[in-house]
Amino acid sequence: MKKKMFLPRLILIAIVAVLLSACYEDDAAAPIANDPTTFEIISESPDHTILEDLLLSFGLDEDLNSGLFTVFAPTDAAFGNIDTSSLTDSQVKNILLNHVVQGAAESSSLFSTYLNTLAVESLSGAENNLSLYVNVGTDITLNGQSVVTGPDNLASNGVVHIVNEVITIPNVTSFATADPTFGILVEALTLDGQPDFVATLSSFEAPAPFTVFAPTNDAFVTALTELGVESLTDIAPSVLTSVLNTHVIANANITSAELESGTVETLGETFELDAENATITDQNGRTISIILTDVQAGNGVVHVVSSVILPDLNLDPLVQMTVDNDGAQAYFVSNIIGNENVTPLNTNNSPWTLTEGTRYKLTITGANSHPFELRNGNGDALLSQSNDGSFEGDSAVNFQTEGQQFDFTVTPELAAELNQYFCTIHSGMNGTVSVQ
Repeated sequence: MKKKMFLPRLILIAIVAVLLSACYEDDAAAPIANDPTTFEIISESPDHTILEDLLLSFGLDEDLNSGLFTVFAPTDAAFGNIDTSSLTDSQVKNILLNHVVQGAAESSSLFSTYLNTLAVESLSGAENNLSLYVNVGTDITLNGQSVVTGPDNLASNGVVHIVNEVITIPNVTSFATADPTFGILVEALTLDGQPDFVATLSSFEAPAPFTVFAPTNDAFVTALTELGVESLTDIAPSVLTSVLNTHVIANANITSAELESGTVETLGETFELDAENATITDQNGRTISIILTDVQAGNGVVHVVSSVILPDLNLDPLVQMTVDNDGAQAYFVSNIIGNENVTPLNTNNSPWTLTEGTRYKLTITGANSHPFELRNGNGDALLSQSNDGSFEGDSAVNFQTEGQQFDFTVTPELAAELNQYFCTIHSGMNGTVSVQ
């Protein structure tokens, strides 16, 4: 298979590596040579007798005395909250390793991100290291289930943070519930009328392992706009089921290095993957970016995507643009999201090329001072934030404007008349519009 590694993941790993090493290289924060080792800190603690015994029984005490580690150490009370009687020795050992991260990271250097632990998944045969979601707020929370209660016990070979719960092996839903970035995804998965997605995606039995493409909250907000609805409950349950299934590949733990270009079969509809550019094209022709890769769970891997992957819903393609201003001199486009190059960015009064059939969502910065208007060649208003445009009542154009927003679909009839954009107050703020 092709070996691809996407830039966002490399950047994340580099940042984490720098932070983990920085606190060890800093003379003020570095563990002192005659400090106890990470294992000795645990063995000398009256609250960690169970952890000490387990580490000794698996020979992990020697490992923790020889490398440079950050250890999240559960107390005896924490072990009292889980039942390991049905687990094999290798499974218990893997749970212990899920508390250990390479490198020395004091609490001050931790930030909300994904780290790799020394634990591994066992379903793919590749033994990929598991991810650990660190959420730094008022507390430091790990995978949404364990809180650091005793930070920064410095050792000669790292640091020990005391935690109040055992960090069990995560499944792919663990990260969705732990990471607030995926709040709307969790809402969708648990909505009344949907299959029991959580039970399926929590399982370590077939059809696990899973490869999940997880949309962010922002991705869902944009999708709701594209679908013309206000909330998830406005989407037909069968459509939402198809949408969610289209984000899941069953019976495969496909890391970023193993993703291949071509048609991808999911539990829902197919989509096209461009592994070289880390993009997905869904059945509506929408281009979706893979923005973070290889969040590894015990029963699959999660890749984060910038947009919701939709089955064929006969949608108008959506392009979002931010229309800024150079005082009262000119408009310029500062950002475009979507599969079109409408105009050069940051160019005053640049010509625009729109596409028939596409829906445009414009954010007009300073719209109160610079009301935006689309006109024909005679200077007549077609769509306007301050005048009555001739296409504003056309249901197919579906013109919407409120505050800074200016949304419309380029129908064939509108395309035949579009010629220019204007500020209705400052005549110098204008440019040409053509339609392809």
